[in-house]
Amino acid sequence: MAHKPEDERDAFGIARVGKRKWGYDVAQVDAFLERAHSLYEGEGAQLTSKDIQGASFDMRRGGYEYKQVDAALDRLERAVVDKKTAWEISQGGRVASRAKIEALFAQVAEHAQRSMGERFAPGKAKMPSYDRAQVDAAVDRIVAHVSSELQAMDTAYEEPQHHDTDDQGVSAASVSHEVFTQRKGKKGYDERQVDYYLSVCTHLLTRLESFARVSGYDESAVSSALARATGAGAGGGA
Repeated sequence: MAHKPEDERDAFGIARVGKRKWGYDVAQVDAFLERAHSLYEGEGAQLTSKDIQGASFDMRRGGYEYKQVDAALDRLERAVVDKKTAWEISQGGRVASRAKIEALFAQVAEHAQRSMGERFAPGKAKMPSYDRAQVDAAVDRIVAHVSSELQAMDTAYEEPQHHDTDDQGVSAASVSHEVFTQRKGKKGYDERQVDYYLSVCTHLLTRLESFARVSGYDESAVSSALARATGAGAGGGA
């Protein structure tokens, strides 16, 4: 596939669409990424994953290819989470950082101990709800995956094991995009309860994945995370 001319890519390597096509507003994207870069390089956790998740841009003709921008934001969020994880490990150690993950997992796993079909409140009368069997299967899948990942970690933390969670069917990204067949009322689970639970699961998986990436890295690897997140790699979209 032919590459876009250099003048059609921004400083972060993101390509523009054709003049008649719609893409993300160039000025808005540039301003956000420049500000994000400044905050990331500053002291402490000035830039958070919520800041990135809440980013939105207007559509303009001749703007940036939205898939490349979204991919850059995903990498940026990973860099931000990794920086926070590295800081937590440097302050409290790997054992304390893992303990926080295990505490969060205990909350998530509690739902899996409940009877099938009774893990969440039923949907309200005449209101849309989620298919119970599908939600139960998702809960079991998430809990089994996290349990396996925690058991696989080297308890001595001398040679942390890194796992590519995306290849195992369960990841923060996959859970955040989980969809279920819609039911009505009490035939399914209350949507708000399930959505909140999945949000907690996504947070858990994000922390777990970051811990696996960062726990064995040196500081220089973490410091270069933003460059990888919004640098030349951002131009590698389809």
